[in-house]
Amino acid sequence: MLLLKLLLVPTLIWLISAAAKKWGPAVAGALAGFPVITGSILLILALEHGPAFAQRAALAAALGTSTNIAFGIAYSWAALRWRWPACLALGLAGYAAAVGLSQLAGLSPGQGALLGLAFLPAAGYLFPKPPPPDPGAVLREAGMAPRMLAGAALVLLITSVSASLGPALSGLLAVFPVLGSVLAVFSQQSAGSAATVRLLRGMVQGFYAFVAFCLSLAWALPGMALAPAFLFALLLAALVQAAVLWRSRHRH
Repeated sequence: MLLLKLLLVPTLIWLISAAAKKWGPAVAGALAGFPVITGSILLILALEHGPAFAQRAALAAALGTSTNIAFGIAYSWAALRWRWPACLALGLAGYAAAVGLSQLAGLSPGQGALLGLAFLPAAGYLFPKPPPPDPGAVLREAGMAPRMLAGAALVLLITSVSASLGPALSGLLAVFPVLGSVLAVFSQQSAGSAATVRLLRGMVQGFYAFVAFCLSLAWALPGMALAPAFLFALLLAALVQAAVLWRSRHRH
């Protein structure tokens, strides 16, 4: 289990960083929104605490899309003016505020999941427009090893505290912006604020597949074994992701 935590997320960070180089930050953002990190965390929770725990965590994670998007919105606006330490602090403050509000609302797991889905169409309008690239900026390549180490450390922390938090908060923490925070910081360092805003805006597209994954997994877990349930949820998420990307491409 420890090996899974240490290797899976750094591998995903490496793949998405490579996609950013090849296809640009918007495509990388859409891939980062796909439930690769959360799916891994939910699988670890299911193996460690059982399917019922993972089912409730999956519903909470669907609501958690709103908290993750709140991170991206806050980070994006901050990136127009400040360097990454202030942007990361404000992004995490936005995430924490959204988590706090979701807890105060007292929604049922199903209501929370529907709220997370309903927020997605409006979310893109809350991001700033990417600024034009600065022609005088000197871009530099941020190291891959620090990105991978940061991602592994965050997943170890989240899964380590999940048992004491219960499934609802574990589900929200499963949507902690692991990829968003790591990729945003290193994108801002290496490519500037314009690329960072495009990356975080692009993640909204990936969250449609994310919500589909969480809802289908919660539906499948009571009646299916873990492997078929996760494969079913991943297949549905991949179909939703393909449909969203096709629609986005044909709108322009």
